[in-house]
Amino acid sequence: FKENYVLVFQPLFPNTQKEHLKKIYRISTTSNTLVGKLQNENPGLYTKIEPFEPPPPNAYYPNDYGTTSPVENHGGSYPLTALDLINAPGAWGITKGNKKVVIGISDGKVDSTNTDLRGRVSTYLKYFNNTKGTVCYHGTGIAGIIGATMNNDYGIPGVCSECTLITHGYGRFDYIQELVEAGAKVINASWSLCGFGAYHQSVQERINEYYDEGILIVAAAGNGSKCNQSLKDYASNYTYPASFKNVLSVTTVYAACGHYEDCVIQDEQYGEIHYKLKDRHVRRQRKTETGFIPINSKFATQHNLSVDLAAPAETFSIGRAACGESDEEFTGLSSASAAFVTGVIGLIWSANYCLASAEVESILKLTSEDIENLPGNEPFKMKLGAGRVDAYRAVKMADAMQQEKGNVTISNRDFYRFNFELYSSPYQIQIQNQRFRDSSTVNFKARNRIQLKPGTQLKPDRNGFIK
Repeated sequence: FKENYVLVFQPLFPNTQKEHLKKIYRISTTSNTLVGKLQNENPGLYTKIEPFEPPPPNAYYPNDYGTTSPVENHGGSYPLTALDLINAPGAWGITKGNKKVVIGISDGKVDSTNTDLRGRVSTYLKYFNNTKGTVCYHGTGIAGIIGATMNNDYGIPGVCSECTLITHGYGRFDYIQELVEAGAKVINASWSLCGFGAYHQSVQERINEYYDEGILIVAAAGNGSKCNQSLKDYASNYTYPASFKNVLSVTTVYAACGHYEDCVIQDEQYGEIHYKLKDRHVRRQRKTETGFIPINSKFATQHNLSVDLAAPAETFSIGRAACGESDEEFTGLSSASAAFVTGVIGLIWSANYCLASAEVESILKLTSEDIENLPGNEPFKMKLGAGRVDAYRAVKMADAMQQEKGNVTISNRDFYRFNFELYSSPYQIQIQNQRFRDSSTVNFKARNRIQLKPGTQLKPDRNGFIK
């Protein structure tokens, strides 16, 4: 250190309670050789040295960010790795929400006395008085993910803590309609049915109308629902409202374990397995010489061709303790995944309220992280949507689209399906190292120019097009 100029040497997770995270440090140096010397001269101490991607400029960490926070945490003593995974602090550096963006929550009881939700819900169209069971805690947990008060020395930060929340019941499309009538711009439906019977087609028509009017519905893809008992893979069933066209269907990935060596557990049947690997769809994975094999994927959350996006499956649920469920406060599945995406949409519209529904959906997909080619996710090709949501990238693109000379960059993905539309006339669009092929459709407009940079390939088939 005397011979090299070291800018930063500090714990990466100063508030963590996990022993393996306590041993991880961040170093920033002007030397090109220091890192190699550290590993060569102290192999027992510096066992793994990897490039560290710094947080986005102006990333914001509130004082209730959890045990993975780089600032002092006064909130719940839980690792909020889900917020790390979706890059929420980067998005908060741009916006923390706007009260004109109204988020509707179709769910069970949302506890108005919870410290993290006190004063956050402007309208209760239906209020449940249950004191036990799922109806008691589920809605509170979902509302917390979406919009819990941020930076209040308590609990957790919501993804869109400055958006307006309104709530209603669940399990009927009437509740969604009434949330729209009450002013909701985006509606979270963390519930699923096998269909809507005789009203199925009329529900689809109404959803199409909402979509065209700039209103989005986000729904949980389902937690292994057995709608079609004849299918061997229960999780490939289609549930509703998630599987309706123009509804964003969200499935799960895990966030708890960033490196496979850190999440080894012993299983009675399979021996040594890896648990809750980052960005993997199935909770338990068996390591092989070539990668990972998911265990019992038929019992996973839903994976099918209607899925649009993936998001974290678990986080701290602020509602369970008050309902007598304090034994398992770290929960979620696709209900939580949908809520994370709903919160991100709230941030997108907070940054740029003029975006159409199709543009918001396109931004979420264009900026998502590619996960279907990760070892352990290969069996779910085409069934995990466009990728895992990234809040910072999405909000950054939305914000750039409304700037006078904003630059929208689309890069480093290979899309072979989905429809992409950006027509609110950003100043400039740059497309680099990017592929749109097969049945992808692309309709982009810019005020100044659309620039195709090296590595870009536009190769739609007869089912796709480029405009």
